[in-house]
Amino acid sequence: MDNGYDIAKNTPTFKKIEVSSLMFSEYRCMEEKSMFTAWSHLNYFIYVLEGKKKWRTLEHSYMVHANEVLFVKKGANTIHKFFDSDFCAMVIFIPDTYIKDFISQKPEMGANQKSNLPSDSVIPLKMDRTLSTYFTSMMEYFFNQEKPSKYLMEIKFQELLVNILSYSSNPKIGSYFRDIAQNEKLSIKNIMELNFIYNLSLEEFARLTHRSLSTFNRDFHSAYGTSPGKWLTKKRLLHAKRLLENTHQKIYEVAFDCGFESPAHFARVFKNENGITPLKFQKAQLSV
Repeated sequence: MDNGYDIAKNTPTFKKIEVSSLMFSEYRCMEEKSMFTAWSHLNYFIYVLEGKKKWRTLEHSYMVHANEVLFVKKGANTIHKFFDSDFCAMVIFIPDTYIKDFISQKPEMGANQKSNLPSDSVIPLKMDRTLSTYFTSMMEYFFNQEKPSKYLMEIKFQELLVNILSYSSNPKIGSYFRDIAQNEKLSIKNIMELNFIYNLSLEEFARLTHRSLSTFNRDFHSAYGTSPGKWLTKKRLLHAKRLLENTHQKIYEVAFDCGFESPAHFARVFKNENGITPLKFQKAQLSV
């Protein structure tokens, strides 16, 4: 599975500006499939300049058009591409550490934000006049032939954080930022519960939680009392059963939507666990 940050950083034709631990990057979709999965170990804002795309999470879908913006938490998503127009966007990648440091240096920021507001792994931002003006101004800096200073770009990004934390227009992202600032260590459970349906390797899960593989395995066992591999298989099978019970999805679609390596692998694991093939199980459930 492709890492969006790595693609943006390593694609020479994409315009980009790196400052501190932030990266501002142009993004043009080169994926030929109409549906694919991608992940990032950093959070990101994506402001659409042209075209449209749909981000799908475990429970919901979010369509985004030109002049709209999403905040996407670190992790994986299924993305739907549309071929009626090209897709171009400005992406701002931001690590948790930057958010935490910013708020610790300015404790008054976020004081009026509620904590622990539930939010999906994708948060659409309401484009009020403040945010609209912000992204319009960013476009001029970002796409000028002469690159702005890194100091200026960092101030511009801090302006975005101040806008989000000072106003109540987007409470869910403000709450998420405050929760990041208050937590000493990234929760393995939060990451795993939002991303188990994606076919990430254990090394990628470890990177997503900002841990080495050995530390990830140890902390995972402390959190769940079992190994990541066993937990992922059980969790994916339970999710697959729900899809087979309640939808008419094809078996290969269920395998894809639950993070299995292939339909054949899914069928084998499902039968070993339940004593019946996924297709027979689905037909039995839907005929009731």
